Amino acid sequence: MENVKDQLEQTTGVYRYGDDIYLIDENSQQGMSLLLPLTAGREITTDKIVFLLCRKGSVDLKLNYRQLLLNPGLAMIILPEMIIETLAVSDDAQVLTMLLSERFTDSLNLGGTFRSLLSVRRQPLLALPVGVDSALLNLFGMVRGLLTVPSHPNLDRVLHLIFEAYFFGIDPYLHTLDKGVIVSTAELHTDEFLKLLEKNFRQQHSIDWYAEQLHITCKRLSICVKQTTGHSATEWVDRHRLLEVEKQLRNGTMSVKEIASSLGFPNQSAFGTWFKRHTLQSPRNYIR
Repeated sequence: MENVKDQLEQTTGVYRYGDDIYLIDENSQQGMSLLLPLTAGREITTDKIVFLLCRKGSVDLKLNYRQLLLNPGLAMIILPEMIIETLAVSDDAQVLTMLLSERFTDSLNLGGTFRSLLSVRRQPLLALPVGVDSALLNLFGMVRGLLTVPSHPNLDRVLHLIFEAYFFGIDPYLHTLDKGVIVSTAELHTDEFLKLLEKNFRQQHSIDWYAEQLHITCKRLSICVKQTTGHSATEWVDRHRLLEVEKQLRNGTMSVKEIASSLGFPNQSAFGTWFKRHTLQSPRNYIR
């Protein structure tokens, strides 16, 4: 399978800075299909922080099984390893898209606040007020302009300064989203579970392990997650692992044995048995 990065070099409307920053113009359907395929009926995850700004049309999707409708004037923030299920995309949909690596955002001087915001996870869909929406468009424009001149002698530093300034500007607004909202203990436990899961699902599969990290009983964690999301904690773990397998099978860069090892299975046979139980197919025959 041809490497995605090689394909991107041939794609118009996509601007990138190494593997840290990707911008996709609203009319670049090919860029979207390569980097963030929002295809009706398909579930995906991404290892990037994703910013979507709808310019025209609509995208109906579920984010961690919560249904959201992205319309013109709305923005959405998707955190790494969230499950994105696309329900429908209008024929006239135009969405400006930006993907940032965790390595890049972690290198910004943000004091560690932006990515950990509970408000972002609880309210990923944002109705941006006048001024903030213009600032986001300006951010896209400035970064796009810089990435068209990769020989800029201070490109790395300038990109860092631009993103730091923007995130510090939008951060107080994000904090206001949760004002007056009472968050239940079950929601807090579920939020912490999901953050742990998104970081550790490849190697940690036991619900007992997650409960221990949160200093609550396994039964309590299971009740909280089911009550808050409608899905059991075990379902969350299995869904993340299945999506990771699908991503690796599509990439074609790892053997089945290597995929099994990367997900903490003791051997290829145990992985095959688990996979067939969930999909009724062997890994070699599974292409959704």
